[in-house]
Order: sequence, then structure tokens, then C-alpha cells
Amino acid sequence: MLTWISEKAKWVIYIFIIGIVAGLLFMDMTGLQTDKRPPVGIVNGENLSNDLFDNRLRMISQQQGLSNEQLAQMREELFNSFVRQHLMQKVIQDAKITASTYEMNRDLRTDPPQGIDREPLFQTEGVFDKAKYEAWLADASTYDIPFMRDYENMLKTARIPEKQLRVFIGAGLQPSSLEAKYRVLKRETKFELLNAQAKANAFEEASVSQSSIDSVFQAQADSFFVTDEMVKVKYAALPVEPSKKDIDDIYEYAKKFITDIKEGMDFAEIARGNSDDQGSATQGGDLGDWGPRGRWVPEFDSAAFALDSGEISDPIRTQFGYHIIQNLGKRIENGEEQVKARHILLTIIVQKETSDSLEAILNDIKADVDSGKKFEDAAKAKDLAVKLSGWFKRGGEIPELGHLPGLSSYAFFNPLRPKDDSKTSEILQNQKWMAIFEKAENLPAGSRNLEFVKQRIEQSLKSKSKANAMASHLKANTGKLENAENITIDSASVAFEGYLAGLGYANTELYKALSTAKEGEWSGPYTSGQNAVMLKVLGKSVPNEEALDAAKKNEISMLWQYGTFSAFNDYMRNLEASAKIVNNLDLYYRE
Repeated sequence: MLTWISEKAKWVIYIFIIGIVAGLLFMDMTGLQTDKRPPVGIVNGENLSNDLFDNRLRMISQQQGLSNEQLAQMREELFNSFVRQHLMQKVIQDAKITASTYEMNRDLRTDPPQGIDREPLFQTEGVFDKAKYEAWLADASTYDIPFMRDYENMLKTARIPEKQLRVFIGAGLQPSSLEAKYRVLKRETKFELLNAQAKANAFEEASVSQSSIDSVFQAQADSFFVTDEMVKVKYAALPVEPSKKDIDDIYEYAKKFITDIKEGMDFAEIARGNSDDQGSATQGGDLGDWGPRGRWVPEFDSAAFALDSGEISDPIRTQFGYHIIQNLGKRIENGEEQVKARHILLTIIVQKETSDSLEAILNDIKADVDSGKKFEDAAKAKDLAVKLSGWFKRGGEIPELGHLPGLSSYAFFNPLRPKDDSKTSEILQNQKWMAIFEKAENLPAGSRNLEFVKQRIEQSLKSKSKANAMASHLKANTGKLENAENITIDSASVAFEGYLAGLGYANTELYKALSTAKEGEWSGPYTSGQNAVMLKVLGKSVPNEEALDAAKKNEISMLWQYGTFSAFNDYMRNLEASAKIVNNLDLYYRE
């Protein structure tokens, strides 16, 4: 068996790739820089390696079919992973945390790479066979595979040291039986109650004065700092939509295929080579088993059922493009007509001529602005309106336009980028829009700006005012809640860590309500968000001592695990927050 496994070892390499990509980020990130380009990023004055970043990005990109928007998001996530792993690696090095051979061998056996149990090579009758995996690990030649050498290095320098670091950080956490009992009681003590809620739609949000907003902004200064640099931009945009000529050209293209089929060309071959429905194209356009009416979109459905067996349709347009449909047969099954069909799909795309005409309009606006015209005037001359975006941060987007590659690079200053004297951006495009931009406003990280948080403060004040009005209505009707207008009463069973309509899940207001409510009496009102409730506790059940003791042991273990996890995450977040990080992705990629 070892010989067979050894022969398959090259294939086995691919089992591990996805599972350890994140782990490989731990490996030396500063020693692989071989070019003289600016680094992809800088963390506390130390460069992140372009070469390593490129390699990891290529490895992930090749395994997944990603859109431009997904690629941009993935690059940002990968960069953030590099930053986190760089910071963690520095801590591990400074603390001189290392892994022994024993620990590495134990980890390989007790914590195999994610997904290994699903690989056929290590299964017997569809079930993970640990003996096969152990035999593979016992074969000395396994460790000559370059990939396994990398994995061993990752175990030694990253995976095991990280586990040790997590233990060190959580070492001071000692959950007590008293704390465990308190948490079990909060979770297992159940209250049967009546919950009276004021109907939210019966109460209007009061207007909020500017002076009230100003007062909150001044009184809660520490709550309104900008954590990330934010920008606003002006923009003029054109929808990227097929012209009439684009539509007509695809229609004529479809008619040509129909002629070819009628003259003897094979429908399936044309579908395999030309259909834009990749799912059916590999099957020669076949759409699967017999289906009833309503199986497809209405236009397609009507055409498929209207054809005689073997007949081919004229080009049928749906939301997906033009279809050439062939009816492969009809039948009646259980009194219902069914059809079997295949098709060739030709999507309607924006052709270069159309795209060039849109680009020419925006280029004219750009030239006019660079020659001294106001952006708004130049756009108006082309019957376009200039809009102002909301605030967004690096990597963000304008909701109306979606992700536009290059927007963050233009909007956020990077001193290493070549200087551009143009007053506007270059023309940026995604699948739906083509646009140009002009910078409008900028908020540096750490600044305070009333306009930036005005809407948030205003909504908070409105919600509070509405909740108070609802609470007053409940209070005024305490003695007649069952018959009062705009009040509903429902039965509920809830714990301190449960959910109660109107108050939400496991929050301080719910805890206060359940702690202070007197059995058999209406208590409150209690407010949360823009809601208000009153409660009448009908009964309470508390777990007995035997149940408490059984639950406490498990709770202590869970408290330690959760506490360690939270402490480690807090530690890493604090490291990132205090680090000086330079992101140079926009020098190399159109994000």
C-alpha cells in the first residue's frame, strides 16, 4: 500500500493546498523580496514581500472562478491576512516560541489538514480510514515531497507556535464554578409571561432640531471619531447597455445558426462551440429531463411548448439573450403535458462600437474639465447630471454604481503613485456603468465631522423619542392594557439570554426587565431601540441542583474556550489597531 500511496503522492499534494494557504502566510514574509519595486505593503516599517503576495494571490485565483469585484475583495482580504500574520509572526519570534518534532508529529496525526477526511485516497468504503492516513505519514518518502516540506515548515514556524500563543494569552483565564453557575442560571431559567407592546406604526417619529444633534455631538465626543479615512466624490455616469444595433446583430447571428442547422449542421456541435449557457453547452444544449409548463422563463416556456417534436424555433428573446430552441419531444404524464428541449443561448453584449461611443462622451467631459470648465457645466453640455456620492472608505463603493475597479486608487492618495495633473479620474467601468469622478471631500482617520455622523445621531434621537412616546402610552394604560388601542399582548417564554419581541436578544434591558418584574403584576415600561414593552410574569422555572451541577462542568470548559478565543482575537485586533500599516495594492492592481 505504501508503494501505491507513494505513486499517488504528487496528486495528494492538491488535497492540502486550500487548507494551508492561510497557514503558509506565516512563512517569512520579508525574506522573499527579490525586486526593487515598492513593497505591496509596509507594517511598522517592515516590508511585505511582493513575491510572496503574488504567489499566494496566483495560487488562490487559479482555484476559483472569480469576478473582478470578487478578485478585488479577495486581494484586500489577502492583504489583511498578510498584515495579521506578519504581526503574529513578530510576536512569536520575539517570544521565542518554537515547535518540537514531537509536537509536529502529534499535530499531523491529531489535527489533520482540513478536508483530508473527504479525500478518496484516505477512505475505505466512503469513510475516512485513519490507518491509511497514518501509513502515508509513516512512509519516509512522504516528507521528500516539496509540498510536505513546506507544510512541515508551516507547522514549525506558524501553526503550532500560534496554538501555543493562544494558550499563553488565555493562561490567565480561570473560569470559576460560581461564574459557570451564574451563566447556566441565566440561560436555563425560564419565564412564562405576557408581553404588551405598543404598535410602532401608530407612533410617528418626532422631528429633531439641529441644536439637539449638536448637543449629542459635543457631549459624546469620543463616540464620533472617524476610524478610517473617508472620501466623497462627484461623478457623471452612463449605463453600459446594448444599443439597438447590438441587439439586432445578435438576432441576425442567431438566424445564421438556424440556417446552418436547417442546411445540415449538427445542433449539438453548434451548441457546444457557441452557446453562452455553459451548463447545457457541454451537453450539446440539452436541458435535461422532461419538464412541465412553468419550468423555464415565460417566453422560453411558451416557445418550447408551441413547437412540434423536432422543430426549431426562430430566435426567442428572454432576459438572458436570444435562444434557438429545439423541441425534442412531447408527452402526457399524469394528465400533464411535458416537453424535452435543447437550446443555443446567445447573450446580448455591448459591442465595441457602442462602448467607444459612451467613452467618447465621457472623454469630452474630461477634456473640458481639464481645460477649465466646471465639472457640472461640462457634464450638462452632454445632458448628464453630476451627482455627489456618500462617504466611503478605501475598498468601498457607491451603491448606485457598485464596484468600479480603480475608484479607490483615484479617491485615496498614495504618494508613490505617478502624479496625474488631470482634475478628474480616468474613465472607470464595470459591467453596468461607465463613469468619471472628481474628488469632493476628504476626512482623515482620527478626525471628527458633524456632517459625517449627523444622520446617525438624528436617527438615534428619533428612535429614542418614539420609544419614549410608546412607553408613555403603555404607562398611561397600565390598568387596561388588554383593551387599550394600539397595544398588542402576546404570550412568551424567555430566558435572560433569550429573545423577547420588542426588546431583542440577551441585552441589558431584557435582563433588567426580567430581574425587576414581579410575578402576577405588570412591570415596566422598558425601551429598546424604538420599541417599548410592559411585562407580566406568570411563572418562573429554575433548574434543580442536579441539572445545575451537570451543566456547570461543561460551562466551565466552554467559558475557557470562548474566553481564550476572545482574548486572542482582542489581542490581535489591538496589535492591528496600533500598527502603522501602508497599503500599496493600488500600485499594482486595479482594485
